[in-house]
Amino acid sequence: MVPDQAVRSTMRYQITAEAGYLRAELFNRETVEETRAFLRAVVRENAKHRRPCVLILVRVSKPIFQVVPHRLIEYIEQLSRTSASRIALVGDTRDLHMSHEYIELLARQRRLNVRSFRDEPAAIQWLKDQRKAEDRRQRQERRQRSDRREQERRAGPVYLQPAG
Repeated sequence: MVPDQAVRSTMRYQITAEAGYLRAELFNRETVEETRAFLRAVVRENAKHRRPCVLILVRVSKPIFQVVPHRLIEYIEQLSRTSASRIALVGDTRDLHMSHEYIELLARQRRLNVRSFRDEPAAIQWLKDQRKAEDRRQRQERRQRSDRREQERRAGPVYLQPAG
């Protein structure tokens, strides 16, 4: 029988540049240090490939809820600065999804565009939906400008009177 300390980690990951996004899959992660190593690799690969979106898939791994004390959120911030405008997180268990929802909350507090998903197809759809989001944003900005002009028209001209 082999003692627990002697059992080697089987953590592995695969990072590929897909059309429009970086795909980063993590398997059998057990420790915070393994998470750091994976996230460093994702940041490095995204700096190389400069994809606008990142899909992070975590499979058969332990959830991590102490993201801030272990400074893991800083890797998400780095990833956002290198070019990723959207980061999708997918976990294959309920606990992983809950930890990803917590990361999403922390990321939103830092104004990062991170979302947690239960399945890969929904995450990919969100990543690829960027054009539609930009179209909606442009329509909203035009509507706001139009509303502002209408409010100014209703208010009538503003006349300044000399102080006196």
